[in-house]
Amino acid sequence: MKKGLIALVAIAGVVVGTAIYATKEEPEKSVSKEDRPAQAMQLPLSVAATAQMLERDNKIPAGSYKAVGPKAYEIVRPHEFRPPGDALVHVKKLMERSASGDATATYEIYLTIEQCQTFTSDRADTLADSAATVGSTGWFLERSERILKECEPLVLDEEIYQGDWLSKAAAMGSQEAMRAYSLSPEKAIGSLDDAIRDPEKLEQWKDTALGYVHELAAQGNANVISDLAMAYTYGGIVPADPVAALAYTRVLNKIDPRFATSTDIASHEKNLSSQEREKARLSSNDIFQNCCTPR
Repeated sequence: MKKGLIALVAIAGVVVGTAIYATKEEPEKSVSKEDRPAQAMQLPLSVAATAQMLERDNKIPAGSYKAVGPKAYEIVRPHEFRPPGDALVHVKKLMERSASGDATATYEIYLTIEQCQTFTSDRADTLADSAATVGSTGWFLERSERILKECEPLVLDEEIYQGDWLSKAAAMGSQEAMRAYSLSPEKAIGSLDDAIRDPEKLEQWKDTALGYVHELAAQGNANVISDLAMAYTYGGIVPADPVAALAYTRVLNKIDPRFATSTDIASHEKNLSSQEREKARLSSNDIFQNCCTPR
């Protein structure tokens, strides 16, 4: 499975020339609707207005907007994205909201199906091994058994279960889905064999994914800016570009030094010429001005 995915990424590099890699955020406690007005009052007016607009338009989950600067932000949601119970019943409720244009509900359909697919595949074995290393085998087995039981009706509904909810949610404007789509060529394209048979589909994914990435980065989405820094550092679906990697690392440092430290910057600089370092510095200023400075 790993070899097939690596090969798919390699082919994507040849065909499409860009790469975005995932970064994982630690989840934070969700904020209830009752708490949101108080949260908004603690934010700068422009930031609070942006958060409220994105929530109102169902582009992000309620309470998930975390400001990390005058304009930059993260989207953080808890692990438990759905209540316990029948997954199919939950999805059908979400489908009613999705039909009315709720992008977040559409993405949560995808998350629910993805969870069921994980626990009904060999990926569950990997999670079990991880749980065992931290002494949580009993907890994991109990949770796994519960999720399998909850997922059974959904798995049997092939029309819903096999639907491309990620692409739909991204097209509807869910910021989480747009990012996930850009990080998941296999979700949109299929297997390595599928990519080889249909290079036009891979090209279409690239164009769409880059559109999403540029849109979110320009809005100040720090998660996506971090993805870009990682992509330019290590390459993959795009060739590595050490100057661009340094530029985006500098942007992350400007947003919040916790995202990229001075040590990280020095690590990127060590193999670059003085001219390349200056080019990266100027580029980072332009990127930061565009993404993360209120106008």
